[in-house]
Amino acid sequence: MDETNEQPDERARPPALTPVDEAMLARAHALMQIVEAGLRDVSERYRDDDHGRVLRDALFMQGLVDDLVNKAVIAERERGASWTAIGNAADISRQSAHERWNTKVAAWVLMGRQRSGIGRGEADPVRHAQYLGEWLDALVGKGRDAVSRLLPSLYDGAARQEANDRRAEVKRLRERTEELRRECDAAYTAVMEAAGTEAAEEKQAVWAARHFARAEAFERLAVIEEPAAVEHRRTAATLRSIAEDILRRDGLDSETPATTQKGALQ
Repeated sequence: MDETNEQPDERARPPALTPVDEAMLARAHALMQIVEAGLRDVSERYRDDDHGRVLRDALFMQGLVDDLVNKAVIAERERGASWTAIGNAADISRQSAHERWNTKVAAWVLMGRQRSGIGRGEADPVRHAQYLGEWLDALVGKGRDAVSRLLPSLYDGAARQEANDRRAEVKRLRERTEELRRECDAAYTAVMEAAGTEAAEEKQAVWAARHFARAEAFERLAVIEEPAAVEHRRTAATLRSIAEDILRRDGLDSETPATTQKGALQ
């Protein structure tokens, strides 16, 4: 692999801030990009024969604003806003707000609820906040710490440590849910092989237990990954329902095909 393309060792990455501060820092960076694009465009001299350039620049700005809106929703979720509150702010229903922005929030959650560090959005939150503060101070004289002082965990090592401990627990739990998914598949195979034998009931109990264990992992994720809590609890409830259904049945019947139970929540 080309050394210039190698990803930095994750262990060497500077400790992230709390998720809410990471979200607010990402939002600040998005605002900077919009301001810079606007300042550039307002003084742009367009050639008479360069048709479409004005519109392309406007559409580029629109894309930056759309990205800001996505980051604002993420920041609101990290600040504890419900989907109802977000819908009210956008003058749409709770369901519409969830459908519109849930994938953006889910992607943020999968990233560990921290900035990617791509481009000028450095992974090191201290340097990133300093950069934005210096930019803002040069522009409007707000002080070089104008951004940093809005991020409490930047100066609170204990808060950052707790946040990163939770990120590590999330990683372990996600790995555990995948391990249990594989165990569910193996338990299903064992149930099929034992169908009609004295071992069938025992095998079904094992299959159900794996679903219950996976449900418990998702319930724990709901507690420590608040922005995705609704989805985690829904998954946990479905897994428990499947497990209870397995335990209620003497065997697999036509009302609930085995393939439906096996394939649920892959």
